[in-house]
Amino acid sequence: MKNNVFLAFVVLIITIACIFPMSADTQASERAISDALGRELTIPAEITGVVSTAPPTTMTLYLIAPDLMLGWNSELTPLQKKYIPKQYQSIPVVGGWFGKTDGNFETFIKLNPDIILEGRTITGDPVDVNAVEDRQSQFGDIPLITVQDTANISGYAKSISFIGDVLNKKEKSDALVAYYQTALKTVKDIVSTIPEGEKIKVYYAEGPDGLATDPSGSQHAMLIDYCGGKNVAETTITPGYGMTPVSLEQVLSWNPEVIIASDSKFASSVLTDPLWKDVPAVQSGRVYGVPVSPFSWFDRPPGTNQIPGLYWMLHTLYPEKFSTEQLKEKITEFYSSFYGVEVSATELDGLLSDVPVYE
Repeated sequence: MKNNVFLAFVVLIITIACIFPMSADTQASERAISDALGRELTIPAEITGVVSTAPPTTMTLYLIAPDLMLGWNSELTPLQKKYIPKQYQSIPVVGGWFGKTDGNFETFIKLNPDIILEGRTITGDPVDVNAVEDRQSQFGDIPLITVQDTANISGYAKSISFIGDVLNKKEKSDALVAYYQTALKTVKDIVSTIPEGEKIKVYYAEGPDGLATDPSGSQHAMLIDYCGGKNVAETTITPGYGMTPVSLEQVLSWNPEVIIASDSKFASSVLTDPLWKDVPAVQSGRVYGVPVSPFSWFDRPPGTNQIPGLYWMLHTLYPEKFSTEQLKEKITEFYSSFYGVEVSATELDGLLSDVPVYE
């Protein structure tokens, strides 16, 4: 009898030992998170592939974990590829939901990502959750994780850290946050010494003729405001993509001392354009094309790709307060640490000159 009881006990122990390790393994393969909208989600403990629905979040994803990226939102240009390692140039283009672009759910699903990141400007309106849940239903069982987008150049740290935590890339995200916060502090400290009446007047020239712009307060012109410039555009903010049309007469009346140009051809041609000859920035030669390789330092998308632009804009407006040597040191550090490329002295000079034209 005793032998039977003992045998039954051993069988029970073996059975429990077989069952519970499997349960523990199952639990260890998943984890619970709360996204930017407060949605409780279960995601794989180890992320091996991820895609983002829009460029701002894709920029952060690329800076933190390019090895996990499964898709770009748009085709890479030759200029972008110049500073993107070859193994990432072949990542497929998936589109997404941004600007005037609508994505395709099947394209995302076929990539078989562990998770999908969705950058959103959170308003607290219930429609936010409803819109995300509707998109989640289209993606099926693939967790759609909302990330806080922001129209505030000083507000990127939270989303950087969140993505780093989700992807188990905390060391890299912490390093990016540290670089970013140092840049913010450097700029803030220097700008605080500039009297309001001595701030440089800046016009942001967009489009092939330079006659579209974004005024102060627009997410597309944040760097001007933060870096101590005075955005001269007295016009309304065009929601979304921006680029409010203006006239040359308006630009002349605003008397900008510096022009930041999004279009490389305009940046080079305006200096000899007789129609613009009376603009102070043109007379002094202070027209600067935005560095855009591999991604814009200034705008489009407004996101973490703008981080090196903090130093560039500060130097562009106030070179006597932040030198070329200081700028080069910071840009070299950023490209090495986060873009994974070593920039030569010649390449650095090219990045800091007017943007080359690629037909």
